[in-house]
Amino acid sequence: MRKAPAPKALAIIVVLGLLCAACGGEAVRFQAPSPSESVTLTNSPSVAPTPAGTPDPAASCTSCWPLSGKPLAAGAAIDRRPLVVKIDNVPAARPHYGISQADIVVEELVEGFVTRLAAVYQSQDPQTIGGVRSARLADRSLTQMFRGALVYSGTSDYAKSLIIQDAKGGRYIDLSADYTDGYYRISSRPGPYNLFTSAAAHRSTLKALKADTVSGLPRWPFLAAADHSATIAGMAGSITADEITIPYREDISLVTYKYDAATRMYARWQNDGGKPVRDVDAVNKEPIAAANVVVLHTEIWEVPEIVDAAGSHAHDMRLVGTGNAEVFRDGQRQDATWTRASDGVAFTFTNRQGEQIKFNPGQTWIHIIPTEWTVSSK
Repeated sequence: MRKAPAPKALAIIVVLGLLCAACGGEAVRFQAPSPSESVTLTNSPSVAPTPAGTPDPAASCTSCWPLSGKPLAAGAAIDRRPLVVKIDNVPAARPHYGISQADIVVEELVEGFVTRLAAVYQSQDPQTIGGVRSARLADRSLTQMFRGALVYSGTSDYAKSLIIQDAKGGRYIDLSADYTDGYYRISSRPGPYNLFTSAAAHRSTLKALKADTVSGLPRWPFLAAADHSATIAGMAGSITADEITIPYREDISLVTYKYDAATRMYARWQNDGGKPVRDVDAVNKEPIAAANVVVLHTEIWEVPEIVDAAGSHAHDMRLVGTGNAEVFRDGQRQDATWTRASDGVAFTFTNRQGEQIKFNPGQTWIHIIPTEWTVSSK
């Protein structure tokens, strides 16, 4: 056993230690707070960094599908081109077919202030998708963002000329039913709600066009860790929100989401006759449940060149630049800012501190609404 230092030696050690602490730019100093100061201990990275070798709970997934964040299976074709399918959303066109297998669903306003869906398929390919309806001007920007193939049943002459021009310029692939195979009608629904298709049919068409794969698909930021705090990755300062209301037309379009903490998912309802009806996929009887709900506020205006039989004008909307947004994840609401530099990049969502908001793996629903509309939650 080593002997304790003699008192004189101990004094020398103490003096040397004090001299070392006082010199050099790399010295670490600790100063006790004055009586008027208070000390707050937090778990922020600057105070308590994640120990070396411990996974960062806010890290983004890397080996996952770029539009859903779901794990990649062995041999998965991560470079296959997304299908952007236009799906009708009035009550006569519900329930939808194949909607539960979409990676992302965008709900957009059309004439008469009803809504239409743009369902994006990359990680899964439903055998049945419908009912397929016509494209709108906003789909030009959305389809380019996804490097996609636009699947739709036609459009106005004005929009058609622009879509054809986009496709010739290589912005995306045009798979209109006007000149593409793979569409069929069913007898159990009246027209125009009875046009259906399959993902396989359009994959075959894309392969024949040598356009079945795509490079540079913008990867959306998904969290890698399934078990994480609700307030990480851009959700600091968020508030609890277990129920969400998107204020579309109250009679046939208003949307309600209810959060289930056990599954960390948002169950979706949409009004029919002024009453909420649970959204269920008619193919697999699976209730629609979103992992993330995003609301994007922007300018939306009527287009004089496009008028339907009822005299209602079509709409166009600004989908680049910046604006207000709300992001709902893990039962929390974060008031945010959306940013998008051009049609060729994805939306970025940030909180008030400028931190990027990341999403849970699974299906994301994006709602594009006018700037002045208010989304309620509780």
